[in-house]
Amino acid sequence: MRLRKRLERTGLSASRSMGLFELAARSRTRRNSLLILCYHGLSLCDEHEWLDHLFIRPEQFRQRLACLRDAKASVLPLAEALIRLEAGTLPPRSVALTFDDGFYDFLVHGIPILSEFGFPCTLYLTTHYCRYRLPIINLILDYLLWKAGPQPVVLPEQGIEAPMRSATYEERQQIVKRVLDWMARERLNTEGKDQVASEIASRLGIDYGVLREKRMVQILSCEEAHKVARAGVDIQLHTHRHRTPRDRNLFVREIRDNANFIRELTGKIPEHFCYPSGDYALEFIPWLEECGVKSGTTCERGLAHRDSEPMLLPRVLDDSVMDSLRFESFVYGLFA
Repeated sequence: MRLRKRLERTGLSASRSMGLFELAARSRTRRNSLLILCYHGLSLCDEHEWLDHLFIRPEQFRQRLACLRDAKASVLPLAEALIRLEAGTLPPRSVALTFDDGFYDFLVHGIPILSEFGFPCTLYLTTHYCRYRLPIINLILDYLLWKAGPQPVVLPEQGIEAPMRSATYEERQQIVKRVLDWMARERLNTEGKDQVASEIASRLGIDYGVLREKRMVQILSCEEAHKVARAGVDIQLHTHRHRTPRDRNLFVREIRDNANFIRELTGKIPEHFCYPSGDYALEFIPWLEECGVKSGTTCERGLAHRDSEPMLLPRVLDDSVMDSLRFESFVYGLFA
């Protein structure tokens, strides 16, 4: 993997030196395409060390925006960008910035950095946890296991009586699934699940109160989301409970609960949607249209083109492991 990355960086560096980046940026393909960048969280502490594919350091995010500025990218509001994509009137090097989920760290770090550069942004907000100042249960469980270190885990109160390995993400996820299944059988509500997480933290020797105070992996409260909207961020749909059920009635309920919540927060009717965890299916398209949704973004990597399906738009997920040169290559359209 290291050799592969070294070779890739060498190739990209040579391409930039030969002027291929600029050549790609001036191409008809790049001129008629939209780069939709996807972000999740900006680390409050060490989240980028824990899940480097979801969290980046605030300083790294600032460097990304500086790259967009220096590359003379046209950073557009998502809604405007999609209209111009369809009309074929995009400006050069068009980019739209999107954040998924709506973590508290977006208010702490995202808003000031975006304001520094004057760039517009869309936040796809999942709204269930807006009424709770509590960590998202599946994420905080995985974080606790990671923070405790690669030790075998026993949680007899949650039905894990034999030691389970926790050295890798995959191993931690097996433990998380076992605990979540136990919670479901116990019919625990949001507060009950959080109490169990607090007990597990205590067993693992972690101060859960400190994590709560730092607002680790917590969604914006209603007041904070309203503040974000007042700062000019476009808040759009990400389902209410961060799930995409295959049952039509349940799916439509997710969208409508999410839309009603956002309308109460912002006074605006949301029309754009992002699939939670990138989980999409073709049957979702007519259900979304039924709910008045105009676009849907995925986690499929690529640039959006005029003939892209509006409900299955590709994005480029930026993360802690993408180096600056590779990021720049996407901005210029070398991988269009």
